[in-house]
Amino acid sequence: MNKKKGSESIPFALRSIYLREASQWMSDGFDPSLPKQALVGQFRATGHKIEVLEIIENTANAETIRTCRVTSNFDFRYLSTPPDIQPDVQDDSKYLVAKISAHITVDYLITSDEIPPQEKVQQWASTSALLHCWPYWREFCHSTLLRMNLPVTMMPMMEVNHKVE
Repeated sequence: MNKKKGSESIPFALRSIYLREASQWMSDGFDPSLPKQALVGQFRATGHKIEVLEIIENTANAETIRTCRVTSNFDFRYLSTPPDIQPDVQDDSKYLVAKISAHITVDYLITSDEIPPQEKVQQWASTSALLHCWPYWREFCHSTLLRMNLPVTMMPMMEVNHKVE
């Protein structure tokens, strides 16, 4: 069951998306309940880990399945800076008041007879896999900001430019 994109087969079928690791932190001296604080929100996707695995199912048939797991890393942070100061990118730690991080895994069944070449897996990880886990990151960050009593900064929708060759 390969999906087609143009004339090229897509050798992956979405199997699962899940949160692998998460953390949140707030500075001891910061009070999130004070109104009208000048906070600057910054977010980024900081890379991903790719694992191509063959797994023997724990069933009577004991079939082998092949999966490709892509774990992407995301960060959001608030900086509290006076309005007339732009934080120095090299040393903005003195302005850091809150941080949220998450590692989200997207797991795909490999539907082709052969494992795709590394460059195809890498391209998939940095485009489609990132698009699949982005809504999970947006929701996680939004709900965590609410639970931390911080202003909610909505993550934008993600757009990925697919290379056409």
